[in-house]
Amino acid sequence: MPTVMPTQLAAGAGGRFAPASIPTQLAAGAGGRFAPPSNPTSAVIPASRHPRRLLGAVVALALIWTSLVLSAPTAHADSAVGPTNGKFTLRGAGYGHGWGMSQYGAYGAARQGKSWKQILAFYYPGTRLAKMASGTALRVWVTADSDSSLRVLPASGLRVRDADGDSYTVPTGSKYKSWRISRSGSGYRLSYRTGSGSYVTKSTGLTNNTWSFTSSAGIIKVVMPNGSVRPYRGTVALVKRGSGGRTVNRVSLEGYVRGVVASEMPTSWHPHAVAAQTVAARSYAVRLRDFYNYDGYDICDTTACQVYGGINRETRAGNAAVKATAGSIVTYKGAVAFTQFASSNGGHSAQGDFPYLAPKRDPYDGLVVSQAWTRTITASSIAGKWPSVGRVRKLQITKRDGAGAWGGRVNTIKIIGSRKTISVAGYTFYYRYGLRSRLFRVSGSSTMASASPSPAPKPTPAPVIKPGAAYATFPRSYHSGSKSDLALISSTGRLLRYQVAAGVLKSGVSIGAGFSDFTHVANVGDWNGDGYQDVAVRTSAGVVSLRRGTRTGQLTAATSAGFGGGIRAMTGIGDANGDKHPDLAVITDAGNLWLYYGNGKSGRKNKTKISEGWADHEWLRAPGDFDRDGRVDLITQLGDAVLLHRGTGKGFAPPITLATGWSGISTITSVGDVTGDRRADVIARTSAGRLVVYTGNGKNRLTRGATLPGSFSGTRFAV
Repeated sequence: MPTVMPTQLAAGAGGRFAPASIPTQLAAGAGGRFAPPSNPTSAVIPASRHPRRLLGAVVALALIWTSLVLSAPTAHADSAVGPTNGKFTLRGAGYGHGWGMSQYGAYGAARQGKSWKQILAFYYPGTRLAKMASGTALRVWVTADSDSSLRVLPASGLRVRDADGDSYTVPTGSKYKSWRISRSGSGYRLSYRTGSGSYVTKSTGLTNNTWSFTSSAGIIKVVMPNGSVRPYRGTVALVKRGSGGRTVNRVSLEGYVRGVVASEMPTSWHPHAVAAQTVAARSYAVRLRDFYNYDGYDICDTTACQVYGGINRETRAGNAAVKATAGSIVTYKGAVAFTQFASSNGGHSAQGDFPYLAPKRDPYDGLVVSQAWTRTITASSIAGKWPSVGRVRKLQITKRDGAGAWGGRVNTIKIIGSRKTISVAGYTFYYRYGLRSRLFRVSGSSTMASASPSPAPKPTPAPVIKPGAAYATFPRSYHSGSKSDLALISSTGRLLRYQVAAGVLKSGVSIGAGFSDFTHVANVGDWNGDGYQDVAVRTSAGVVSLRRGTRTGQLTAATSAGFGGGIRAMTGIGDANGDKHPDLAVITDAGNLWLYYGNGKSGRKNKTKISEGWADHEWLRAPGDFDRDGRVDLITQLGDAVLLHRGTGKGFAPPITLATGWSGISTITSVGDVTGDRRADVIARTSAGRLVVYTGNGKNRLTRGATLPGSFSGTRFAV
């Protein structure tokens, strides 16, 4: 089961894409040599079925899991830890099983200039590319149509065909509201639905072999039991299943992949990441068709196989990726590869069941967004799931697989209780708690003893920072001695402020910790009006909180702002509605731009939808008043172009291009005037980890300026 992120994958196949924190997400791990691209072969894989099937899906998954446990190297045991205030904290990385391609890693690699062929070669080493023969088709079980009948809407040239090739053309007219194939004894019955809702049977003269609907346009509109309509390419059949039936869509391989790609990866991502996902999804489907013997179908349409939604799930960018990679599949020693994938591997892939599913460091997985996560579980909940242990005193990870941070994914965890100590498989613990991955460590108290604490040394008085103007937003500043500060999140999760003066970046000063756990970190200015600039953070659970600036220069603990669901990107835009309070600009998961208006305290007053059509825009950034017309503006990226969206007071004008040729830039931010000319500038991080200042002209252009000293690989901007 392939994947994407927020939802988590089922065992054994890919993994479902998780939105960020996914936006999800990853942390740990870097380095690793990038494998050279595979040279595509000229071989053509026949469209006919593989002569031999292998194991059924359940048995195959069991064997994969067994081989992982038995053959993977194990690291040393972790120290046993007790709960703190009755709780254990799990800190982990990644989302999904970690086998094969990381979807966020593919995105990061593409953003660094890797082609889809290079991405596939990296994640499936030793494989080659081949082409499927034209005419390849798949039979997809449409699981949502679960009432043992098949109902469709009328269409031009709609016919019912049996497996012997005979057909019956259904009549047309306003009285035929829909057509239904249902079971009748050992065969089938065709009927139509009248305006009153009753069904009338029509005689077809067809045999009792499988019946299917076809149409002149090659599109069948299936009516689901809840009344919704889903159009599918190809034909749709009712395949016998006991005394009932199963709805199965027979569709060309390319048509199938068009209905899969957007379900498994956001197609607004870099085109080469989407193309790599397309080839992996195509290969995975062919692998299931050729090696698993399902009854009456080749593949299902859920996360148990791959998510497929027919025409409703197609997107323009997804279809472009299918066309660009037409027929391409991944092979290993002449056979189609088992191209598993997951949302994120946390910086290190896991050992799969084939040589090309090898454990390796992944330098791309956390480039776009941190994949770190945190989960708190109570000792009492553990005792409730394993009551034989009594009161839970400690947890100890005793075996890991050796692949990744902290010694790798958890294979075995020991629960030490007042009555009994038991060992639990890492997979069991992972599923019982619905964790994002098995790549985690446990934090708590290192001992259960209550030793008297040593006297704390007298703290050195912290310097007092004078407050600035209430509700100020630009320039970004967290210290009264700074005109402008660049905020960066380090690889260890600390938020560092770097004072910027006349194009010079001073040493970083830590102002907070634990920022790897957040999917979004945004400079929002003085949100609550106390004179100190604040930071808004969003968790993987979709909660936006405020971390307020203070007189010591450190940020406070998070205070929930009371919103945060459905956000793909957000940035502190400044005062967008003229009420003197800072606001947020937000792109939602649906691809719409909203303004969230601050209430001058710690939350949101209200929100306004500004426009649609922002699904393909990346790098939502707020430079302040870039063109100096008195209104706040936005900057985004589309392809390799950087765009300026000028504020109009009621929304934003059509974008203008600030610069092009930015494919080598990983990300950008804007903190106001960097060079001292009183015009807003942009700071970019290149794919090599260098920071470059791009100066604004106060109108509609960016010009490359100085490269700042030092390497900033592994960091990310607070935006």
